[in-house]
Amino acid sequence: MPAEERPANRLLRLLTPRAFLRVSPKLKPTRLRAKQVLYTPKQHIGEVYFPENSVICQMSLMANGDTIETATVGLEGASWISASIGAPSMPCETVVAIGGNAHALLIDDLDREMQENEPFRDVLTQYSHALLIHSMRLTACTGLHSLEQRCARWILTTLDRVPEQRFSVTHEFLAMLLGARRPSITTVILDLQRRGMLRVERGRVLVADRAKLLTVACDCHDVIRENYEQVGR
Repeated sequence: MPAEERPANRLLRLLTPRAFLRVSPKLKPTRLRAKQVLYTPKQHIGEVYFPENSVICQMSLMANGDTIETATVGLEGASWISASIGAPSMPCETVVAIGGNAHALLIDDLDREMQENEPFRDVLTQYSHALLIHSMRLTACTGLHSLEQRCARWILTTLDRVPEQRFSVTHEFLAMLLGARRPSITTVILDLQRRGMLRVERGRVLVADRAKLLTVACDCHDVIRENYEQVGR
């Protein structure tokens, strides 16, 4: 099957024709809902998701209920491939940030493909390295960059993963992802609107001036994007 006829997920598109034909019958088209919880900490994982136009966030949960994003996955990746190397559960909660389409693969099938499908294993191994770098970069980003910079970075990174220059997200959910209070997020969003970078209509975030928004975001946006672009090269 030509790459352009495959699902939009980039990992699946990077597979050789033979490797994709082997795994494709095992992929189940799935619709993910915004705020749907895919995994909870220490829960046994039964399947892995390969997003197309949906966005999945991994969040660390603190004992007092505070949360913060540790990684975000879109069409460039998969939800939790470490399940194939002896980590059958998640250390954090995984929630759908932007609803949309994905393909699900049962863990038993993932294990088998990692063992027997060399191109599949190679692509996912490269991706796991990129995801680790992403998570490490977010740790530095959280500690060193302002809330405005991080908010702009998250919006731009999400736009890289959806087909349009808009998406739906509440201030409350964005606050959960960025480890901030809702009033602080509202202040940042209103200021970005005032400066002509964003428009918000009924909960949908629309980017009015991407070039300006790039000047506000920290360089983590570019570093993370370029890191994923190396997968498969």
